[in-house]
Amino acid sequence: TMNIKDFYLRCQNYFGNDAQRFIELLNEKATHGFFLNTCKSNKEDILSLIDFNYHSSGLNSNSYYTDSENIGKTLAYNLGLIYPQDVESSYFCEFLKGRDFKLIVDLCAAPGGKSIDVLNTFNDCLLIANDVSCARASIISSNFERLGYTDTLITSTDVSNLTSSLKGNADLVILDAPCSGEGMIRKYPEIIENLKEEEYRKLEDIQMSLLDEAYSLLKEDGVLVYSTCTYNPGEDELQLLNFLERYKDMELIPADFKASSSKLKGTVKLSPLNGTEGQFISILKKNSNTSSSKIKYLKTVKNSTVEKFIKDNLNIKDYYLYSKESNYYLSLKPMPEIKGTIRAGLHIGQLKKDRFEPSHMLYRSNELKDKFRYRYELNDSEYRNYIKGLELNLDLPDNYYLLTYKGHSFAYGRVKKGIMKNKYPKGLREMI
Repeated sequence: TMNIKDFYLRCQNYFGNDAQRFIELLNEKATHGFFLNTCKSNKEDILSLIDFNYHSSGLNSNSYYTDSENIGKTLAYNLGLIYPQDVESSYFCEFLKGRDFKLIVDLCAAPGGKSIDVLNTFNDCLLIANDVSCARASIISSNFERLGYTDTLITSTDVSNLTSSLKGNADLVILDAPCSGEGMIRKYPEIIENLKEEEYRKLEDIQMSLLDEAYSLLKEDGVLVYSTCTYNPGEDELQLLNFLERYKDMELIPADFKASSSKLKGTVKLSPLNGTEGQFISILKKNSNTSSSKIKYLKTVKNSTVEKFIKDNLNIKDYYLYSKESNYYLSLKPMPEIKGTIRAGLHIGQLKKDRFEPSHMLYRSNELKDKFRYRYELNDSEYRNYIKGLELNLDLPDNYYLLTYKGHSFAYGRVKKGIMKNKYPKGLREMI
């Protein structure tokens, strides 16, 4: 096991003259941050609802520092307007602006932060977020649902299954690779105890094979983001040089940051020296046309009960409907068929005997929020009562209603005979 002395010696190699300062900074508190969900609302509106301290990160126009450690209990969080995320994590998006990506694949996506950054930067893309661990992939799913993304596909599978379905088709591949995590030491000091030489080697091998898969997924002119949260050159600069040696048709797109500690020009390495936690960022482009597979799409389904519900409640004509057992999913784009798919599109509800019971997720959708025929804006006391799980007395016609608060969609209710039945998920009620 590596001890703290060994790690400090490594830091001398990593940071040279800045090593002493870096080591001093390791004893300071870790930073905390959040990212704005501009798919749901505009920036000014979101910031007006934030009731805790924050200041701009200077790295990404949607990312902010905060010293408040419990933003998961705030209104902005509850309405799906913010996502807790360290500021350095979203910085990569700054180097991608102005490009147009239709198909985006995030290979090791959990808990979903980099995917969320991308969904807020590029409109009208289809994003596939994968994590090999099923438990971690379901965390991506719940984060996406809270923030309201509709056209996403979540998989939990070996990356080779993505490659066999999508080879040569991706405009953007994100590989936030499994790594030794040295950059997170201020948050998780126990990382130092877990670092062993053979662990570094093992991770470098995994990264290498994931980079090979990422290469296969890219189409001509496709872009690859390779990032880690470690300082070790074997996982960062050397890993990349090795990759560029293997694939002569890949070129580094310079990502310039003047105070970067990276030893490879055109890549960025952030650390506590920059007022952040650790992050290595590189952006690459594929310059050749390699063979591609023809994407197979999932078969859509028909169901008169579900389709009647959609017609009665939503102003949408063109959509794709999928099902898994009695659960129904909707998307506005066709969804590729990939082994290990957990969720294709938005979970809109379940067929129970001969009736359709809509889901909480349907009413959190960003893309559909303006399409609901029946909506109701809660006042302050109604909102407080509703999120506690109480019923409301409302003089409204019998229907399902999209519920909004301060103009933001967040839940639904069903009115029967002047009483709005509470459909707010029980698990969320306890958090308030």
